Amino acid sequence: MIRPTALILTANYGSGHVQVANVLAEELKNKGYEPIISDLFGEAHPIMAQITQSLFIKSFSHGSSFYKWFYYGTNKLNATTITQFSRYLGRKRFIELIEKHHPRFVITTFPLHAAPFLLKRSRYNIPIYTVITDYFAHPFWINPAIDHYFVASESVKKGLMKHHVDENKITVSGIPIRSNFYHSFNKMKLHAKYGVTPNTRVVTILAGTHGVLKNVKVLAQHLLKNPSLRVIVVCGKNKVLYEKLKPLVLMYPGSFRLFGYVKEIHEILSISHCLVTKPGGITITEAAAVKVPLILYKPVPGQEGENAKYFEEKGAAFVAHSADEIAESVQKLFNNEALFKSMKTCLQLIHHSRSSALIAEHAIHDVLCLAQVTVTQ
Repeated sequence: MIRPTALILTANYGSGHVQVANVLAEELKNKGYEPIISDLFGEAHPIMAQITQSLFIKSFSHGSSFYKWFYYGTNKLNATTITQFSRYLGRKRFIELIEKHHPRFVITTFPLHAAPFLLKRSRYNIPIYTVITDYFAHPFWINPAIDHYFVASESVKKGLMKHHVDENKITVSGIPIRSNFYHSFNKMKLHAKYGVTPNTRVVTILAGTHGVLKNVKVLAQHLLKNPSLRVIVVCGKNKVLYEKLKPLVLMYPGSFRLFGYVKEIHEILSISHCLVTKPGGITITEAAAVKVPLILYKPVPGQEGENAKYFEEKGAAFVAHSADEIAESVQKLFNNEALFKSMKTCLQLIHHSRSSALIAEHAIHDVLCLAQVTVTQ
């Protein structure tokens, strides 16, 4: 039996958009669909994509002022203006994908305006859905041709409505994350696996593959001054940082754990009492799923800043701008059990479980309804 197909469009600007695409693909597979994931802009304009992706990463570490100007400057533009600007990018590649795979519906995890524009201006009667992967509604996500939006929170929903998106076209689904975060954990085995003891407080630092979290060695050394803490640093695929931190393993054999890329990051987060990280939409959603209090380090103005602002206002995170501030926040958190429990409760209130299932079920249900209407006509 031939499985119906679904097209998922994404882009490799940071890992979050692709991660969400992969999670949705897995969900659709489980529901009998054949998902096709496409980095539409990268496939259509590979050289331009490579250059702009490199600039995007550098803007988080060396050009934050420029990124702030770009993000908040375009935020003031009319959504229609932005749509007009970007609707021609990837048009030819998108038509190729439609003609080849004949998807029942299209889901985007990145604002790609060629897709909805072409679907509504052509003979294709294919619904298109957008999953917003941050806790803020930038107008660049908005396109009048999109059939439905799936968002992280009520505040994102209200943000879309301020830009005249119909309330009935918005579902607060949460941001889809990997199913591993919903598995039960044997804490005793995990403590042994990662070399920590159950009666110690564990602070985990996620350094980021592209080195966007700066001064990691200074941060770790500052925290390691407290002998009651166990510090875990995850470097991802950043081999330079890993080598730079290796001396700390010898200097603090009982207190410091160092890892490169960790596939089972959900395990480390589940035994952590505090997470120091940059406020990417996926990472903080994963932290909320396992209720690990957050210290969000030097958020870059833009989506990082908006994500940090949302979690801080909800009582689920501290925002810090120096190693001293991080150490103070850790001490404040661990010296106040009521605060620690309150932050965990706030994270639980923020998180929406079953996000990927809700989105997939909505899309599949819409397609079935559309098919019934077509048959009736």
